[in-house]
Amino acid sequence: MQNSDINKFKKIVGNKNVITDEKDMGKYLKEWRGIYTGVAGAIVKPKSTKEVSNIIKYSYEKNISCIPQGGNTGLVGGQIPFSKNHIVISLERLSKIREINNINQSITVEAGLILSNLQKICEENNLLFPLSLASEGSCSVGGNIATNAGGVAVLHYGNTRELVMGLEMVLPNGSVINNLKTLIKDNTGYSLKDLFIGSEGTLGVITAATLKVFPKPKRVYTALIAVNSPKESIKILNYIKSNFSIPLTAFELMNNFSIELVKEHMNDILIPIEKFKWLILIEFSSVEDSKDEKDKIENILNKILNENIAKDIFIAQSLKQTKNMWNIRESISEAQKKEGGSIKNDISIPIKDISKFIRSAIKISKEVIPGSRCVVFGHIGDGNIHFNISQPEKADKDKFLKKERALRKEIINLTLDLKGSISAEHGIGLTRKADLKKYMKKDVEVFKSIKKSFDPKNIMNPGKVIDI
Repeated sequence: MQNSDINKFKKIVGNKNVITDEKDMGKYLKEWRGIYTGVAGAIVKPKSTKEVSNIIKYSYEKNISCIPQGGNTGLVGGQIPFSKNHIVISLERLSKIREINNINQSITVEAGLILSNLQKICEENNLLFPLSLASEGSCSVGGNIATNAGGVAVLHYGNTRELVMGLEMVLPNGSVINNLKTLIKDNTGYSLKDLFIGSEGTLGVITAATLKVFPKPKRVYTALIAVNSPKESIKILNYIKSNFSIPLTAFELMNNFSIELVKEHMNDILIPIEKFKWLILIEFSSVEDSKDEKDKIENILNKILNENIAKDIFIAQSLKQTKNMWNIRESISEAQKKEGGSIKNDISIPIKDISKFIRSAIKISKEVIPGSRCVVFGHIGDGNIHFNISQPEKADKDKFLKKERALRKEIINLTLDLKGSISAEHGIGLTRKADLKKYMKKDVEVFKSIKKSFDPKNIMNPGKVIDI
């Protein structure tokens, strides 16, 4: 990249919004787990769709690769650049609310808006945007869409894909497509928004989105349930779904070791149930607020306890207790990080086979890496399991991580034998690219043809998801 290129970008976005100092670029070049540290010619921070368009149009002419980046919270390296001829297009300055439409129950926002800020704005307008995940204080809407983020509310509201009504997109040649629609029905050919959702910045840049919002629940009911095994958690899930009409909006499973890590490494988090092998975190959300509903929920939970499916139940009696319960779940990844090296598996399994997967995966982990410690948690209500392995106590981190390929091969084979997916919500990026190529060859060929059609010069996030 030449000085003339840097000067052109400065002319487009202003001098202070082009970063070239290595120290100042640092936070954009290193991903959260510290596994990938990249290099770039510059970090460019546009403030409008027009500026994004001008940046990409110039980059297309000069064959400069563009790596779109939101909050830099991705876990598969998809947002990291690896060449001095790469620029990071940071969308952090595109953070406006363009429209709140109460009649259509939609909100139109720019891609750099932080997810927690979107949630807060919706709450202030008596609305709910249901996407919720541990990184919501840092991740951005555009990144959520580009990776089709999941989170804890998928069970009732669906993945990000189900929450997107329309997109504004900048193509690799700099042209802008504005499909910020609020239509329920739109049967006009190929769905471009659905191609961009989950594309991880390889087809262009998402600059704005129209999203579904919902009436804000008047009452949320949260509980922790102790069970002896994942099999019992599935029994409880099916029992609630078959016998209850109040929306079940979250159903999370956590093993004992994952919570022991939270107890050891995180401050001010209380575990209200003392003895357990597994804990389920459940939440019901209702647009009503009645004693009758509260009684119904308590009755069904008591039935589960009396029938000895559950070993103990704690129902939150205050907002403080509810927040504490969610802090337990959302602190697991941070707590595990403090234990040293970890091998992460973000997979989905048909719900009927979750218990079989967990049992077999733990056995495989102990055989491949003796002394390994399994951190098992996830969105059991939709089949998404985060099956993570922490290094054995006092083990050498580098030696442990060298065994990742052998262990992941076994875990992937198990996942595919059970007709599951090798990436449930984190995406492909760099981390899962080889797996995608190996296990989904026919799909990858179709992906390549789509990529070449949109981006013949391969300037958009090259080397991520697929190679062309």
